[in-house]
Formats: sequence, structure tokens, C-alpha cells
Amino acid sequence: MGVFSRISNMFKSKVNNALDNMENPIELLDQKVRTMEENLNNAKLSSAQILGNVHEIEKKMNVAKQESKDYDEKVKLALSKNNEELAKKALQRKLDADKKFDSLKASYGEAYKKAETIKENLRALEEEIQKTRSYRDEAVARFNNAEATKQVNEILANVQTKTNSINIDDIERKIQKKESLAEGLGDLKKVDTLEDEFKKLGDTNLDAELAKYKNTSNTSTTQATTSNSTNEVDLELEKYKQSQKEEN
Repeated sequence: MGVFSRISNMFKSKVNNALDNMENPIELLDQKVRTMEENLNNAKLSSAQILGNVHEIEKKMNVAKQESKDYDEKVKLALSKNNEELAKKALQRKLDADKKFDSLKASYGEAYKKAETIKENLRALEEEIQKTRSYRDEAVARFNNAEATKQVNEILANVQTKTNSINIDDIERKIQKKESLAEGLGDLKKVDTLEDEFKKLGDTNLDAELAKYKNTSNTSTTQATTSNSTNEVDLELEKYKQSQKEEN
């Protein structure tokens, strides 16, 4: 029996825990308010009959009191007319009205006390409903705040777990490796550029070579022109010499 009892308690415990996790406290408060409002409405309906009885008894008391007063006047009238027999009959009616009034008065006292007790209970229930509503509104705000805080903390906890955390050091190493590679490629580009600059020093400057050719051509032309001029002068000089010889 001990083993089965423990198993039963364990099962009940797990069921209760599962139910606790499934229960929404706000929904429970809403249901509580609805139940209290239904009870209040039912209590008002039941109380209406009792309160109505109080008013009915009160009316009957007034009628009995008026009858007693009327028969009292009739007794006096009959006696004033020396009609004792009629006075006795009227007096009997008055006494019956007084007894009826006394009986109704006792019933009225009991019904009135019950009615006042019911009214107090209804007021207390209404106050309790109002308090529950106010607490419900406060609880909604607290519950929503707690739920939002829980979700934020769960997100933060999930981010900070080892399985889902991002290793900043590894990322930094990878970035630095990429940066170093980029810098190395940049250095290689600079070396290539320097070699190209030295190669350019050894390259033939076409403009300079063309200028040289122009200078050479101009020099040859000048020399040829000068040579031609010299030959012409020599020829003329020879002509002058020949002419002078002939004159002599």
C-alpha cells in the first residue's frame, strides 16, 4: 500500500503541476468575477421576494391598524346611541384587528431583520466584486509586465548560452586575418608598381628619339646647304680668275 500511495501522490503532484502551468491567472480572475456576478444576480432575485414580503406585511399592518381605528370609532358611536350589542360587535372586530396587527408586527420584525441582513450581504458581495475587479486590473498589468520580462530574460539567456553565443574573439581573428591578407596584396601591388617604374626608365622614349631624328635631319640639311653655298662661291671665284687671265 505504501508504494501505491507514493505512486498516487507522485501522479497527483505531476497532474497538479501540469494544471498550474496551463492555468492563466487572469482567466481565473475573470471567471471568479463572472461567478461572483452570477451569485449577486441570483441573490438579488431571491432577496427580492423577501424584501417584497416585508412591504406586503407592512401594508397589511397599515390596513389592520386602520380597521382597529375605524371599529374604535364605531364602538364609541354605538355606545353614544346606547346600542351595547352593536358596540360589542364593533369592539370584537376592533380586537380582532388589533390581534392581526400584533401578529403582523411580529412577522414584520423578523422579515425586516432578514431583509436588512440580506441587504448587508448584497452590499458586501458588491464590494467584494468591486475589489476583485480592481485587483484583476492590477493583476493584468503585473502579469503582462512579468510575462514581457520573462520573455526578454529568456531571449537574453538564450543569447548568452554557450551553444548559441557568438565567439567575438574568433570573429576578430578572422577579420584581422582578412585585413592582413588585404594589406599583403596591397604591398605586392606596390612592388609591382616600383618594378614597372624602373622598367619605364629603360624603355625607349619615342618622342625623344623622334626629336633626335629631327635634329640630325636639320643638321644634315644645314651642312648640305652650307656645302652648296661654298661650291658656288668657289665656282664664281674661278670664273673671276679666268676672266682676269684672259684680259692680261
